[in-house]
Amino acid sequence: MSSFEEAFYALALTGTDLSALDGVTLALDARRAACGLQKLPDGVIPLEMNERPETLELARTVAVKRGSEFKFHMVFRAGVGLMMLSSKLEEQTLACGCVAHEAAHVEHEGLLYRKFPGLYGRKLDCGDRSRQTFIKALDVWSEYAACRSSAEFRPEAIQDFDKAFCQALTSGRAASQKWIEYYRESGKAYDSFREIQQVFGDVFISAGYLLGHLHGIELCGIDEAPATRQVVQNDPPLGKLLTKLERVLHKLWLSEFAWESLEVFAPVYDLLCELMALHGMAFARDGEEWRIVMSDDL
Repeated sequence: MSSFEEAFYALALTGTDLSALDGVTLALDARRAACGLQKLPDGVIPLEMNERPETLELARTVAVKRGSEFKFHMVFRAGVGLMMLSSKLEEQTLACGCVAHEAAHVEHEGLLYRKFPGLYGRKLDCGDRSRQTFIKALDVWSEYAACRSSAEFRPEAIQDFDKAFCQALTSGRAASQKWIEYYRESGKAYDSFREIQQVFGDVFISAGYLLGHLHGIELCGIDEAPATRQVVQNDPPLGKLLTKLERVLHKLWLSEFAWESLEVFAPVYDLLCELMALHGMAFARDGEEWRIVMSDDL
């Protein structure tokens, strides 16, 4: 673990705030170990249920309760420790970028918790909004901020994030069609509503990764990501939506220390709803129930 201690010391010298760090765990299956530490209450839907590209599954940072407060625990795949000691520069860079990314999560999540302590450990009050989609909006910011803060440690990761966004979009569109058919055949709106939110939420989270990394290496606009540029050239409405998201996330970045309420994330939520509407579906609340509204051309 000495290599991790040295990395954290170096990050602290660069100004990274690790005061909210709970600890570090190395595990063969980082995803499973992180879920085990988090111990989500019954009925709470974990973020990013879908599998991610391997380079994005090297580590996770989760909130854990310690006494009366929450801290943030990093869980790394065991191989990350070996890569930090590798003689291959590429592996060292990947490991250092991974550690820097998770350290950035600790910093930004720690700040969010200090500003809004009620965000963790209880049911989030979202008013008339969908709680699941609002939580996704929070996670879009989380990945944007972590990527923007850590991009300089591995600039070439733009290739991973570019590819990941395109894959998430393709799989999300396919999965949404499956759940639309399920709704038409079964009439079960809740299941379809939950899953469609999940897949398009993951698309937006992937966009958060990509946009955060672009801004972190001082590039502006999705045109700087070759694969994504090709996608939006063939889908101008999507391109306009991503440009809006980029502006909203940049504004959040500039105002992070001045947030007064969770309403600052409402624009991300609205854009996520717009993404679903762009694909021909929307959701309306009828009392305590949600119903699916689809365009006639689906």
